[in-house]
Amino acid sequence: MIPKKRRKRSKKVKNRKFPRTILGLGLLGGFGLIFAVFFNPWVWRLNLRAELEKSKFASTVYDRNGEPIVSLYAKSRLWASAATIPLKLQQAYVATEDARFYLHKGIDIRGILRALYQDLKAGRKAQGGSTITQQLVKNLFFSHEKNVIRKIWEMAYAIRIEQQYTKEQILELYLNSIYLGHGAWGIEAASRVYFGKPVRELNLNQAALLAALARSPEYYSPFRNPEAALKRRNLVLQLMYKYHYLTAAELRIYREKPLEVLNSPGSTYVGAYFIDYVVDFLTRRTKLSEQYIRGAGLKVYTTMDRRIQKAAEGVFNNLPSASRDQWGVLQPQGALVALNPYNGAILGLVGGRRFSGAEVNRSYQIRRQPGSAIKPFVYAAALENGYTPESQLEDKPVLLVINGRPWQPQNYDNQYRGTVDLRTALEESINTVAVQLVQALGVKKVFNLMRQMGLESLVEHNRRNDLGLAPLALGGLTRGVSLLELTGAYSAFVNQGVYSRPFGVLSVYNHDGKLIYRAKPHQKQVISAATARNLTEMMQGVIERGTGIRAQIGITAAGKTGTTNQNTNGWFVGYTRELLVGVWIGNDQANQPLLVEGVPLGSGAAAGLWANFMRQVL
Repeated sequence: MIPKKRRKRSKKVKNRKFPRTILGLGLLGGFGLIFAVFFNPWVWRLNLRAELEKSKFASTVYDRNGEPIVSLYAKSRLWASAATIPLKLQQAYVATEDARFYLHKGIDIRGILRALYQDLKAGRKAQGGSTITQQLVKNLFFSHEKNVIRKIWEMAYAIRIEQQYTKEQILELYLNSIYLGHGAWGIEAASRVYFGKPVRELNLNQAALLAALARSPEYYSPFRNPEAALKRRNLVLQLMYKYHYLTAAELRIYREKPLEVLNSPGSTYVGAYFIDYVVDFLTRRTKLSEQYIRGAGLKVYTTMDRRIQKAAEGVFNNLPSASRDQWGVLQPQGALVALNPYNGAILGLVGGRRFSGAEVNRSYQIRRQPGSAIKPFVYAAALENGYTPESQLEDKPVLLVINGRPWQPQNYDNQYRGTVDLRTALEESINTVAVQLVQALGVKKVFNLMRQMGLESLVEHNRRNDLGLAPLALGGLTRGVSLLELTGAYSAFVNQGVYSRPFGVLSVYNHDGKLIYRAKPHQKQVISAATARNLTEMMQGVIERGTGIRAQIGITAAGKTGTTNQNTNGWFVGYTRELLVGVWIGNDQANQPLLVEGVPLGSGAAAGLWANFMRQVL
C-alpha cells in the first residue's frame, strides 16, 4: 500500500510545481518584456518593411513580355494585397487565430491569462496565447523553437509592429507569410494549390478551410486527411458564428457542405514546370546554388508566353486516367513543349499532369524511345544524299544478319505494300523502308546528321557497329531522347534547314541591376532548304492521310507520330508556320504499356492532344 500513497503524493507535488513554474516564468517574462520594449534600441529601430523585403521579395521570374510570373522565395510565394483578400477569409483567420485581434496592441493579456488557466487545468501546455501579430513576428524573424527568451522578444517585436502598421497591413503581412502545406506559402499560393483559382474567387466554405490549415497544414490537408480537414473546417465555421461573422442560418448551410478541393494538389501559378526548368538551367549554366538563385534578388527574364503556357497546362485534363502508382501519382503521364521554331525560344513547357516538387519534369529530365518519330531524320539523310520524295523502294520482308544474329523488322500492321515512294512510306510509317534507307546510306552518315540536327543524346557506340541500324531506323535508341531535345531537332524542318537549340532564359540581372547572363541562341544550317521543304510537304501528308490524321486542325500542318514496342510511349511532334510543338504520353514506369480500361493508347492519343492544344493557341 505504501507505494500507492507515494505515487499519489508525488502527483500532488507535480501539480503544485506547475503553477509556481508558470508564475516564475510570467514574472521573468514581464520584466524581460519591459526591458525589451523600453530600453533596447533595436526594437525601436525595427523596420518591418525592410525586414519583410528580405523574405517576401527574392528572385523574380518574368515572362517574355516582362510581366512577373512568380517570386522564387520558398518556391511558390505569391503576394495577395489586402484588397484582393475576401473579407470572410480575413474574418475566418481572426476568429480562429486571434479573436481579439482588433482590440489588443500586439499582445493580448486576456488571451495569455486564458491560456495560462487552460494550462493549469490540464497540467501541461494546452493552449497558445500568441496573437496574429506575434505569429507574424515568429514567421519573419524567429525559428519556431519554444523558449522564454524568444517569447519575450516576440512580444516586444509585436508591440513595436502594432505602433508602425495598421491592423489591415498586419493582417495582410500575416496572411502572406504563413505556410499552408504542399509547398504553398501564403493564401494566394494555397488557394491555387487546394482550389485551382485565385484567392479573390474563394467562397466562404473554401475560406474556412484555408483558415483551418493554419493550425497544422500537414495534418489537416484535405488531400491526406479529409475527415480531419472537414472537422477542423466546421470548427472554424463555428468560431465565426461565435464571434458574429456568420448567422445561425449560414452556419447550418455551410457546415453541411463538402470540401470543395481539387482531386490532387494543383500548381501555385501558371508556369510551375517552366520555372522548374529555368531554375535547373541556371544552376547548371551559372554554377550557382539553387538557394542563391532563389534568394539573391535576381530578375530572370524568360521566353515563356503566358497564353501558350496556360493552354499547355490544360491539355492533359483530356488525357484518360488508368491508375495511380505506388506514390499516388496518376498514370499515364504526359509532357508538352512549344517552341518558336525560328530561334528556339521555349514558349510553353509542361512536364506532367500537375506540378509537385516531388515529381520529375518529364519534358526534359527523362529520355524514352521515340519510335517512328525518329524517321524524319532518316528521310532527311536520304534526301540529302540523292533521294527524292518520289524515289521508290519495295515494302517487303527484310531479313538482316547483325553480328551473326538474324533480325527481321515488322510493320506496325504486319502488312507489306509492295513498291512505294518515300512520301507514302513516311505517311504510313513503313518500317521496312526506313531500315533499307539506313542500310543503304550507312549508319555513320545517318548518325552524324541526327547529331547535327540536335539529337545530341545519341550514344557513340551506335556508330561503330551494325547494331545501330535498327535503333536509327526505328527509334530504339540506347538511351532514348527527351521531348525537349526531339522537338528542338524538328526546328530545322520548319526553318529552311536551320537548327535552333531550345532555350528558356533571355537574361538575368542581379539585385543591383547588373547583367549577369544573356542568352546566345545557337543556330546552324544542318540540311538544305530544299530538303526541309520536301520533308515538310511529306509530313503534311502524315496528317492529311497517314498515321497522324488525328492531328488535323483545319489549317496546314506537318508532323510525325511515334509509338514504341508494346505501346509504352506515344509521341507526336508537329508544326505550323508559327509554332513547333511536341507531345509525349507514357507511364512513369518506363516499360509499362499504355492501357486505359484495356484499350491501348499511343501516338494517336498524343496527336489528339496536340490538335486540342493547337486549336486553342492558333
